[in-house]
Amino acid sequence: MKARRFRRDDRGNMAVLFAMGFAVSAVVSAVAVDAAALYHQRRGMQAGVDLAAIAAAAAPADAEAIARSVLAEAGLLGSGDDGLSVVVGRYRADPGLRPEDRFTPGAEPGNAVRVALQRPGTLHFARGWTAAPTIGAVGLATVTPDVSFSVGSRLASLNGGLANAVLGALLGTELSLSVMDYTALVSARVDALAFLDALALELGVTAGSYDELLAMEAGAGAIAGALADLVDGTGRAALHALALRGRGSPVPVGDLIDLGRFGRLDVGSAGDTPFAALSVLELLSATAALADGARQASLNLGAAVPGLAGLRLDLAVGEPPQGGGWFKVGPAGTVVRTAQLRLRLVAQLLGGPVLLGAGVRLPLWLDLAHAEARVAAAACPSAAEPRGSASIDVRPGALRLAVGEMSDAALARFGTAPSVIPARLIDVLLLRVTGSAYAELAQTAPVRLDFSSADIASGATRTARTRTPVASLAGSLLGTLDLEVNVLGLGLASPAIIAQAVRSLVMPLAPTLDLTLDAVLSALGLGLGEADVRVYGVRCTNAVLVG
Repeated sequence: MKARRFRRDDRGNMAVLFAMGFAVSAVVSAVAVDAAALYHQRRGMQAGVDLAAIAAAAAPADAEAIARSVLAEAGLLGSGDDGLSVVVGRYRADPGLRPEDRFTPGAEPGNAVRVALQRPGTLHFARGWTAAPTIGAVGLATVTPDVSFSVGSRLASLNGGLANAVLGALLGTELSLSVMDYTALVSARVDALAFLDALALELGVTAGSYDELLAMEAGAGAIAGALADLVDGTGRAALHALALRGRGSPVPVGDLIDLGRFGRLDVGSAGDTPFAALSVLELLSATAALADGARQASLNLGAAVPGLAGLRLDLAVGEPPQGGGWFKVGPAGTVVRTAQLRLRLVAQLLGGPVLLGAGVRLPLWLDLAHAEARVAAAACPSAAEPRGSASIDVRPGALRLAVGEMSDAALARFGTAPSVIPARLIDVLLLRVTGSAYAELAQTAPVRLDFSSADIASGATRTARTRTPVASLAGSLLGTLDLEVNVLGLGLASPAIIAQAVRSLVMPLAPTLDLTLDAVLSALGLGLGEADVRVYGVRCTNAVLVG
């Protein structure tokens, strides 16, 4: 009876249900707290592993030491902890590959680091009846090498003052640099960021980023003054003299130097580690080539060759291509281009008896398109190659050379290709001779130039040449000279004899023309059918997560 009453008694049933529910809630809450704690621990571990992978990818040679240091500082790695795995390999950002196949462990050259960490989690309530689970995280980071390089870095030689005349005319001043001055400027090197910092002081810029500075313009005097602050000895004296006399049109600083992603750095960021050692003479030559696009310079080169009565040169430098620059920093695909150049030469020769003593006027013109250099591939510095390596694809500028007339307007009109207009070589009372010739040189396929770590360290310059020989372009041109002879009076030799006399007169001029063209182009860092490229360094400091 009592048992039946007890079973039917429902007093206090809520208290019993609450007690049972509280017990179940406590268990569920404990599990939830431990699950949340494990999730939080894994998130913290993932963040630490990602940071370790990014830091290690910037220096793959010391990847494990860097990863351990980062994880230990984050409190994720204790002494004797063997749950860490650091693997260096190569990552290919190829969308055609599956994500898990894009990283190849141990492949060279290494450009990525994978960091994996496993360790037991910490339980707060459930540790009394179950073992702590193992939690882990994996981070994969890769770095894109930034290559600093230039094209058209051929060093000028004094060459009897021709380089003085060419650079001085384009810089808007008169240069009187001696051989000692040139030697000092050739050997002098300045760091790119240090130069920009010095130029900022010359322009009165005290704050802002390098990109803001590169958007400004600077005259030859300011550029020379900035360079003078960074060199000493004979080179400093020569640069100070140029800084005082420089009157050339302002040059867009961004057409000289393009820092790529490093342009976001603040002015004044030049540190103890050089960014890229640039030649002072190269900077001056690039400034001259970029000064006032379509600028013309006229030079009277005199008559130092027997039989040559005079030699006059007119040249115009075009605007650099958009997005181009003389020195640039960037990843694979970055392009540097030279400016287009147009040149006119007029030689006056003394005629012989067959030509009745009439002088021969030989006008030539040269049209040199821009050369292009593109970063094809690069590898980060490593223990085997401490300066990294790079491959540059180069297309030398297409060249057109002709015997013919070119007007002043055509000389400066770079949007239109010049046409071959037959030149009147002799025009006297009884004799008229016209002539024309045309030669073209182009390289359609790029020429691959490879720079090893030793090449970069030594500042080696490599030259890409067209596969067509150009030993004597002027000689080849004059050898195909097409002449038309009109004899207007009696007593003169036959047209065939006169044509042969003209050819015999102009052919010895070929070596002089070759030397003149080479010297003028060299003063501007250019070459006939050639492009000089220099790699200053490879940087791998901007690692990003890819997995």
